Amino acid sequence: MFSIKQVANSLQMSTQAIYKQKDELIAKGYMEKNEQGNWEITDNGFNYLQDKKIKYMQQYNNQPMQPVVNQPIKEDAKEVEESTTNIDIVTDDKVANIIINHYKEQLQTITNQLQEMTQQRDYFKAKFEEKDNLCNQYMNSHLLPPTEEEGERMKQESTKKGFLARLFNK
Repeated sequence: MFSIKQVANSLQMSTQAIYKQKDELIAKGYMEKNEQGNWEITDNGFNYLQDKKIKYMQQYNNQPMQPVVNQPIKEDAKEVEESTTNIDIVTDDKVANIIINHYKEQLQTITNQLQEMTQQRDYFKAKFEEKDNLCNQYMNSHLLPPTEEEGERMKQESTKKGFLARLFNK
């Protein structure tokens, strides 16, 4: 018989997750009260919860999972957990450094792309302003009505031309 906390730690579940299944476990005979009045889970109950967790994980994960053989359940589980924690910290640091370097590379790539796009925008903005100025000059000189000075000059030029030139140029 195992305490709920031991089973929860072994199966990497919360004690609440086990207590939510309390009625089902009691009905199947997998959970019983001990002499102190605390709930305990039988060996079969542990196997049942482990199989149930595996089925649940397989449902949401494409990778098949296998039951853990000889999983430490009793008090020596803390010692095993402490010894593996140091390995996980080193591994976690290495993984974290790899991930950080990967994101730094991505950041540099995106920064380079942004600079390139900014240069392209500036180039096309300058071209647009150049064309816009040419269009404005053309519109001002040809499409807008002439100023009084330009009108007088045009009249003088047209009077200088002969009768036939004025007739065909209109």
